[in-house]
Amino acid sequence: MHSRRSGSRSLGTRLVLATLGFCSVFTVLTVGVRTYSAWNEAWAAMNADLTLLEQVYKQTLSKAVWDMDRESLQTQVQSTAQVAVVGHIVLKIHSSNRTPEIIEHTAAGWQASTLTPTRHLDLVYEPFPGGKESVGELTLAGDERVLWARLRGEVTSIVITQLLQSLLLAGLIMLMFSRTVTVHVRHIAHHLGQLTPDNLRQTLQLVRNPLHHDELTLLETGVNQLQGKLAEHLAQLRQYEDELGAHRDHLADLVQERTAELESLTEAQQLVLSLSNRLIHAPHESFDACQKDCLSEVAQRLGANHALWLVPTAAQPAFRVFMEWRPDGAADEAPSALPLHGMTHIPGRLAREELLFFFSQAEMGRSLSPQEAAVFTSQPVGACALALLRSDREDFGLLFIGKPLGQGDWPPEDRALLAMTAQMLLHSVRHQAQLISLLASQQALRDANRQLEVLSRHDPLTGLSNRRHFDEIKEDEFQRALRSAHPLSLLICDIDDFKAFNDHYGHAAGDQCLRAVAHAMNTAITRSGDALARIGGEEFAILLPATSEAAAWQVAERVRLAVSALHIAHAASHAGPHVTISIGLAQLEFGRTNQFDTLFDAADQALYRAKKNGRNRIESSLSPSPQSVS
Repeated sequence: MHSRRSGSRSLGTRLVLATLGFCSVFTVLTVGVRTYSAWNEAWAAMNADLTLLEQVYKQTLSKAVWDMDRESLQTQVQSTAQVAVVGHIVLKIHSSNRTPEIIEHTAAGWQASTLTPTRHLDLVYEPFPGGKESVGELTLAGDERVLWARLRGEVTSIVITQLLQSLLLAGLIMLMFSRTVTVHVRHIAHHLGQLTPDNLRQTLQLVRNPLHHDELTLLETGVNQLQGKLAEHLAQLRQYEDELGAHRDHLADLVQERTAELESLTEAQQLVLSLSNRLIHAPHESFDACQKDCLSEVAQRLGANHALWLVPTAAQPAFRVFMEWRPDGAADEAPSALPLHGMTHIPGRLAREELLFFFSQAEMGRSLSPQEAAVFTSQPVGACALALLRSDREDFGLLFIGKPLGQGDWPPEDRALLAMTAQMLLHSVRHQAQLISLLASQQALRDANRQLEVLSRHDPLTGLSNRRHFDEIKEDEFQRALRSAHPLSLLICDIDDFKAFNDHYGHAAGDQCLRAVAHAMNTAITRSGDALARIGGEEFAILLPATSEAAAWQVAERVRLAVSALHIAHAASHAGPHVTISIGLAQLEFGRTNQFDTLFDAADQALYRAKKNGRNRIESSLSPSPQSVS
């Protein structure tokens, strides 16, 4: 039961206050209306009194004025002034031969006001029939104080009457509300406050006339219906709680079992991940041994006593034993090849199901052909399984796992481990095949690179170094000579009239001539550090590190003589009947030659002089020397 908030009021009190508030507003409005009406009535009454006075004193005042009876006028004015409603009297007497005379009387404390009625009367006297004459004017002004006194009395009476009516109405409403509503509402509140889940069936009964059918009757019926529904709901909740408790206990058992399965599955996943990582990093030469170790670990984890991996035999319809594992390490003498026609049921079923599980050796014997069963029952096994290692168009055989006798179940974690193992071995075999292919491709690529390296650095016609190789070594030798201050010489050789040779003998003979000249020149160079290269069509360069000019001259002469000794006929030559060469020699001059192109240009200029001076000769860029001609 909710406690009543501090400062709260009962419904009856609030109803009474609302009634009093309404009555107050109604009283104010009523007082205003009735005050306005009372004011009008008082004003009309005063106006009537003044009118009556006019009628009373009209004749007497007119006669007194005509008779010029001053005493009578004063008496009548004084008598009129004694009337309470009259506040001010003005009597104006007309005279034809003098100024009008005014007789005036004002009540003590009177003030002129526009709220009071004022009567104005012409006094007419008829001394003889038909002879009317105006003798004066009479003005009567009402006293405002009389109006307010009357109004105060009326307002006081109205306010007292309205307040008494309001109080009586509020009391009556409070009494009726208390007897017809409040007592029953308190009873309902008390009843609701005493309700508990155990006594919801106890109905609410109001002590009142049963013939009354009103809102309280509806409230009583509604409370009883609500209690009935709450009782039914609580009963249903208790039933649900009992069922939930039973389900909770069952769920706890299921969760515990599932947790154990998940832990086993997690361990299996970790094992497979560890084995996969081992296979990924296994060297190629020991990959098969690593696969067998992984298979043995999985078989031990499954509690197996026999594991067998069969792979297709190349070039014949048969299987062969690729790997076999037993706890004692022994292996039966397996046939070199198992005929494929004996394996009829397993490949087809595995192609559809991928994994086959048998709970006993007898069940496997009933599912497989005798030839197939004989392959997998060489050892006494209980529960056993088969997995297909196949991916797209690649077939890597079958995997068999057998458990010892007496073990006839395959729990979910073991099934998952076997499935993951099959995928792991399948990927490992594919990885191995890809690795073999990759290694072969790498070896072929290395061979091709070596060949390309040779081809890229050597002239394919003569076998000598080409211009590219020459450009690589020339800078190295040039920089080395500058650092060590050792001499560096360069020979540029050119076959005399080689274009005429090609024109006369043909390009095939020209290629043969180039090969013979290159061989002769290469034979004449004896030091391993010297470099001979074909740098153009019939142009050759010889780089001689740590060689003085005199020593370079000797090499040039030896080369020239070696070519001349070939005695290759050259009928179109201007230098002689045989093929000859001209040679330009240049040597590095320290302090003057700062780049190799300068040295090359000097040797080229020396070669030009050798051509100009008759061919089949040697010219030096430094000093002229005796020339030898064959």
